[in-house]
Order: sequence, then C-alpha cells, then structure tokens
Amino acid sequence: MDEEFPLYVQRDGQELQWKMTVEGEGPWHLRLESPHGIEATAVGDNMFEALRSMRPGLASKGVQVCCHGARIDVRPSGLSASHGAWMVYVLHLWRPPTVRDLVPTFGYCPAELTGSAEQQDAFWEKHLKSRRNWLNFINPVWWIYFLTASRGRPKEPDPTGK
Repeated sequence: MDEEFPLYVQRDGQELQWKMTVEGEGPWHLRLESPHGIEATAVGDNMFEALRSMRPGLASKGVQVCCHGARIDVRPSGLSASHGAWMVYVLHLWRPPTVRDLVPTFGYCPAELTGSAEQQDAFWEKHLKSRRNWLNFINPVWWIYFLTASRGRPKEPDPTGK
C-alpha cells in the first residue's frame, strides 16, 4: 500500500507544506519530500516509530515536523501500533485516554506542541508514573470521565489540511 499526503514542517520560522509518502504494510517506509527533493527517509515497525527515527536527521537540518506524531504528549496504543499506528492518543496526566483523545498521526499540529523523541519518552515515563498512582482508583471524577468519555468519536481531520 502506497499513500501520499501533505505534511507541514517548520523551517527558519516558516511553515511549509511538503509531501509524505508511506509505503508498505510492515515494515513501514516513510519518505519526506520538499519541493527541492527527498529530505528524509525512515523505516519502522509502525509509522509512529518510523517518524520518531526520521526526526533527529530533520532537526539537524533545522526542520521541525508539524504533525500529531511529533507531539510530546502522544503515543499509539498497542493495537494501533500493530496496525501501523495511523492514529495516536493524546495523553493527559490527570485522566485516562479515551477514544476522544485519538488523533491522526500525520494530522496537522502547531509546532509549539511538538518536540524531540527524548521529550516524548520523558512525557511517556511521567504519564506511566501518573497512571500507577493509587489515587486514580479512588477518585470518582477519574471513573466518571473514564466511563462516559468513551461515548465520543475520534477527532476528525480538518478538511483544509490544518
């Protein structure tokens, strides 16, 4: 399966639209092209991991990817990762992730919310530590949110591409 779609990046303070190509169905091959040619390629077990491995090379060129997969506070679920990680969960420290927190991995995200793979790992560790807190299990607000929030739907991508 090959798919192409626009991906926003920030370079020298300007937001630019480049082209992302996804090839394969495991391992996943990503290719990011600017108007001047291929800027980066990566291979991973899923698209989230491939994007993580691509970003350090782009950062050394002064390019920041502006998509949800580059946010500090996201992670795919195990099921999503096993199917390519097309969607990721936006994580919160004070409540469990639900279907309302699902966003497309390559959907537009402002550059201020993105960060490095190390920052993602640090937030993930903080999130896991927060989940182990025993107060979550006696907090009625946590349970009410957990039981009612799953009635929603994943966020739809913006038709304008942003």
